[in-house]
Amino acid sequence: MADDLVVRLHGGPDRDGEIDADGLVALVGALQLLMTRVARHLVEQARPGRSAGVVERAARLRLVGLDAGTTVLRFAVGEDDVLGEGLEHEITDAVFELVRGLWNEAPPVWTTPLLGDACVDLLDALARTSRTTTLGGSRFRDASFRPGDLSRLPWPRADPPRSYGAAQTVRGTLDRVDLRRGIVRVLDDAGRDVVVEGVVPDSDPALFGSDPDPAAVARLLGQEVVVTGPASRGPGGLRLRGATIRRA
Repeated sequence: MADDLVVRLHGGPDRDGEIDADGLVALVGALQLLMTRVARHLVEQARPGRSAGVVERAARLRLVGLDAGTTVLRFAVGEDDVLGEGLEHEITDAVFELVRGLWNEAPPVWTTPLLGDACVDLLDALARTSRTTTLGGSRFRDASFRPGDLSRLPWPRADPPRSYGAAQTVRGTLDRVDLRRGIVRVLDDAGRDVVVEGVVPDSDPALFGSDPDPAAVARLLGQEVVVTGPASRGPGGLRLRGATIRRA
């Protein structure tokens, strides 16, 4: 059976019992993003587009009621008659653990940067639509808090989007190949990690043929290589994107 989620909003910019369309879109979008990321986290699927259809349906959020008085939004989580093996309930269990983390300003230890971003987005959407928020459901005790007063700082956040500039060449040892994400890592001559996001078709055709992929690049594991591509420096160090790779 589909699970449920109830959101009560009080003291927002609109009269109790009302919510403006932009605020509703932002709030529902933030809730759905959190549900989807939690579902993917639970099934260890970090990349969008790779989760099974049942996971997406188990995380699907449906607005099924809007009560008068204090603005009350009632949601159904998941779908009836979907063979999700209880995933809907696991998702809401995890979401309410995150909600309690928001309330206490103490994220659960398993919170990833993607989940942290989604939690902060939800907090911002709630602050936009209410002064006081209460989240609950048929299986949970209500959690009430003032979203505008809570700190965003404790939550892990994903790195901001990187900008890539002029090409840079790095020489070092091919240390790791992530076949699923299409990312390789090179340990440069100074002992620093350099992440390479993908390789392009003009990489060493004698070794790779016309269309190299991470599985082909894996043949160079442990060998000295030269990679060249657009470079970006950030908190995680140097990254190259769309780089060529060849034996040193």
